[in-house]
Amino acid sequence: MCNRIDNSGLSIEAVAKYLKAEIAEGNYIVNKEVNAFSVPAVPIVLEHHGRKITHGTWRLYKEVPKDKFGKGINLTAEKTHTFYKKFENNRAVVPVTGFYDWMHLPNQGKKTPITVKHRMHWKNADEFYIGAYYDVWDNNEIGFGLVTTVANELMSVIHNSKLRMPICMDAKMADEFLNNKAIEEFVFPEYDPQLVAENLEPQKMPFTLFD
Repeated sequence: MCNRIDNSGLSIEAVAKYLKAEIAEGNYIVNKEVNAFSVPAVPIVLEHHGRKITHGTWRLYKEVPKDKFGKGINLTAEKTHTFYKKFENNRAVVPVTGFYDWMHLPNQGKKTPITVKHRMHWKNADEFYIGAYYDVWDNNEIGFGLVTTVANELMSVIHNSKLRMPICMDAKMADEFLNNKAIEEFVFPEYDPQLVAENLEPQKMPFTLFD
């Protein structure tokens, strides 16, 4: 699932303008490839004593078992009203310029598949937003997890191992997400994000008679 984002080249000032958010501080990571498993603090926009841009740690829970280190990185939208009921009104969006996912291909004679890295970005836009739920930990730090939905046609091809994708939005939809519009309005097929895929490892794709 989505555990790497690109937020390089992001204009925090533009995000603040589009979403009418106050820039609370700037202590966060902005990089070409941010890995969730390094437990990074990245810029997020959230409703918490007003709408603000601050840093959030990419993991919903403060403490996670060592054998479940990925817990809280991605959250299933379909479990919003049950498993994540405590957080469903804790809305945040993560501004990004892209995210990464891997296509799985058969690896002849081997159990481990070939993985082909792709970068996803928004059609005709420099940035977009990924929906998230957050929690305020007992040390006043903020942790968040990205909310995922079933894959659309494009992501069913790219993320063919899990058939999931993060909830991706333009600024208008991100504003509605922050205003607690029903989560059902943001899941596929109710909402289909304008994503574009860039194959970063075309040399791994199998050749056919027509190539």
